[in-house]
Amino acid sequence: MEFRNQEACGLRLWPAWLLAVVQAVALVLSVVPSIQNLVRFVFMMAVPALVGLLFALWLLLASRLRGREKLGLAAAGALGPALSALLSVRDPALQTTLFCYGVPLAVFLLTGALTAFGRQPHRAALAALALALGWSPFPLLRNEGFDGSYWPEFAWRWSSPSEAPAVALTATPEIRAEPKDAELPEGAVWPQFRGPEGNGASSAVVAEQNWAARKPKELWRIRVGAGWSSFAYADGRLYTQEQRGGSECVTCYSARNGSPVWCHADAARFSEAVSGAGPRSTPSVVRGCVYALGGSGLLTCLSAGDGKPLWQRNLVAELKAPVPMWGFSGSPLILGDKLIVYAGADGDNGLIAVDAHSGRTLWGFPSTGMNYTTARPMTLAGEGCVVFCDGRGVHALSPENGRVLWTFRPKDWEGPGMIDPQQISPSGLLVALGDGIGIARLEVRKQEGQWRIDEAWSSDQLCPSFNDCVVLGNGVFGFNQALFTCLDLATGRRKWQGGHYGFGQAVLMKAPAQIVVAAENGDAALLRAGTESFEEIARLPVLKGKTWNHPVVVGNRLFMRNGKVAVCLRLDAGERAASNGQR
Repeated sequence: MEFRNQEACGLRLWPAWLLAVVQAVALVLSVVPSIQNLVRFVFMMAVPALVGLLFALWLLLASRLRGREKLGLAAAGALGPALSALLSVRDPALQTTLFCYGVPLAVFLLTGALTAFGRQPHRAALAALALALGWSPFPLLRNEGFDGSYWPEFAWRWSSPSEAPAVALTATPEIRAEPKDAELPEGAVWPQFRGPEGNGASSAVVAEQNWAARKPKELWRIRVGAGWSSFAYADGRLYTQEQRGGSECVTCYSARNGSPVWCHADAARFSEAVSGAGPRSTPSVVRGCVYALGGSGLLTCLSAGDGKPLWQRNLVAELKAPVPMWGFSGSPLILGDKLIVYAGADGDNGLIAVDAHSGRTLWGFPSTGMNYTTARPMTLAGEGCVVFCDGRGVHALSPENGRVLWTFRPKDWEGPGMIDPQQISPSGLLVALGDGIGIARLEVRKQEGQWRIDEAWSSDQLCPSFNDCVVLGNGVFGFNQALFTCLDLATGRRKWQGGHYGFGQAVLMKAPAQIVVAAENGDAALLRAGTESFEEIARLPVLKGKTWNHPVVVGNRLFMRNGKVAVCLRLDAGERAASNGQR
């Protein structure tokens, strides 16, 4: 009784409860999509480290536990996660989960157990048991990554992993239509990331879509490997990148029926805890060649006909380029006989231009740090240039030799480069200010040989993360974090906001002025591309699971994929469709 009346009642628990509350608030804020990604990432990763350290100091120095109890709980606090990690799946995503959720769980369990059993003679043993029970589920789970809101994607350890081996190239796709029903128009192209003009817009002429009355017909569905690559299209074939176990693959499929044509595989694998495994970049296909950048820095040129390698460079091995946190993600830009891509190495090996035929470096522009964008060709104020964004701002370079024409840093610029710059007029372009920061419109003039760059407006009412915007008329349409939003192109003011599609992607159909949104959960939503109000025509389930890949429209075909499945839908062509499906 003496123990219960004196020592047990003397625990100082309020600091532990304060830390538990702080940690609980941080966990809630880490999954609020309206908060900037970087801030949420700090809540998810940094706060557990700080709270865990302070909680350990409280336990050892200020809890008023007996010495043996302190040592016992400290040992249990170290042994539990160590044993759980040893028995768990060896995967970066689950290891991250063990930290960012295991530490808060330990804080909650120990605090709760000491509060509930503080008067018991075996309080430390009971608290250690609670801790062991809390850590015990982790070896039974697998984490397949996190979605755009940083919610973990848990599955049972024994369930089939999402990154199961892709179907063999000889496998038969699941075709939902006769071959004659799946012909694509001649002359239709989608040769690079975000289409012919690199702005996520299709020039195909199709009838006005009304999916509520007539759903698009599914033509085929196939299994693909992991990765966040989109499709490039040329001459009836689709080109993409995917991870198949330990092989990073550039793959070619028939756009008509989804059947595999060829696959080029390299022994390479990029994976990180949030997004999972697989390439992030999209191939470019020009003049019979396919150019691809892998997640770990393999830059490859292949024959479009049979996939045979023509040349390859390893940017990490050759240039000592550091692999960005989320992997190499910028897609190759083919400009004449030059291939332009971000390497991020020291010296002039930041943004590099190489000979498209041989891979030999032609020029380089100094740029380091994380970057996930593709440089874009523009003609501004009557002069051709390559526009590129990095942590220092917006740069316009001569495509011939990489000479800097002008550099401009918008007032709220943060970086790193997440979204490609996009030309909107002969003198204007849109740029993203950083991850979840906002966007700005720049106006470019050249008078008497001098460049002048003005920031026409900047807006924090559309704050994209890695989601690109599309532009039609006087509207800028894109993701304000997880909410689809329209800004006035002239003023930057918000016109409307609506539709919760997670961290998805969008493609614009200029005629008939509609937008297809690939929602993060795999749904496809059809929206009216109007500036007056938000109008969702219909939303259909197409894919299952996390979908960050950009959708593609070629002729009257909609192609969508994620890290598991690719699908082809036939849009209603109607009487308005041109014979070749293009303007």
